[in-house]
Amino acid sequence: MLHLPVWSVYLVTLHYHHQLSGEGFALVDLAVMAGLNLLFAAAFYINQVTDIETDRINRKLGFIQRGLISERAMMLAFLLCSAVALAMGALISKTALWLFVFVFVLAYAYSAPPWRLKDRPLGGLAANMIAHGLLVSLAVMPDLDMHNVGLLGWDNPFYFALSVGGTFCLTTVPDRGGDRAAGKRTLAVAAGPNAAVAVALCLYLAGAALAWRSGYQLLLWLALLAAVLALGALVSRSPKPVLLAAKLPLLLLTLIAGYFYPPYLLFIVALLFATRVYYRKRFGEVYPRLA
Repeated sequence: MLHLPVWSVYLVTLHYHHQLSGEGFALVDLAVMAGLNLLFAAAFYINQVTDIETDRINRKLGFIQRGLISERAMMLAFLLCSAVALAMGALISKTALWLFVFVFVLAYAYSAPPWRLKDRPLGGLAANMIAHGLLVSLAVMPDLDMHNVGLLGWDNPFYFALSVGGTFCLTTVPDRGGDRAAGKRTLAVAAGPNAAVAVALCLYLAGAALAWRSGYQLLLWLALLAAVLALGALVSRSPKPVLLAAKLPLLLLTLIAGYFYPPYLLFIVALLFATRVYYRKRFGEVYPRLA
């Protein structure tokens, strides 16, 4: 489920790029998605290893805490996924390779010492905005050069950088207690939950302004809805509006991507159903949930 934002950001950006280029979904697009998928899987693996105690405090009982997989196996998966992804990038193009390298470096610096950007208020925000928002969007043109750069639609990468940044700010709020107990200084810990939500609101509004200027109506309404939800979370004392503000825009972005690419929507429906069944049967939990 953690891959949904990556896939949806990539596909929505790809759709708008194809509107400019007149192209359609091709095998190279699937290859880039696969490479990105492996890189972000690697990022999730190393993050699980470095966040063992914090996740335990926050009651995020993952596979390591349950004893279903070892830290060593998780790190081997991190290395294997990263190596395969970088090899795929080299086969796709020089641009794809460099983009994949940047994602890999940010993924490592995000979780691993001495940088541990995820534990820093601005470092974690910047890493998410660049890797998940900017670089994923730029990857829709693995053959980017000075002759075709105008076909990218430059507003989309920056729009998604802002949107991803806003969502990341919101996700630091529910984990504030565990992060503070573990000695982390995330945005919600360093500045407080209200400040984190306020930063998210500002980022969403900036994204809305960018979408309005560019004429992307769907993205404009999505950013405005996210801003309204963030505003509601700002004035509410309950944690549920924060979770809703973080998750609902992602759900709508996924539906937009599914509207542009119907097979993707069918895949997501099957994935949601299978994930629900798996977690209910295996752990007796309801996952995923909207709030």
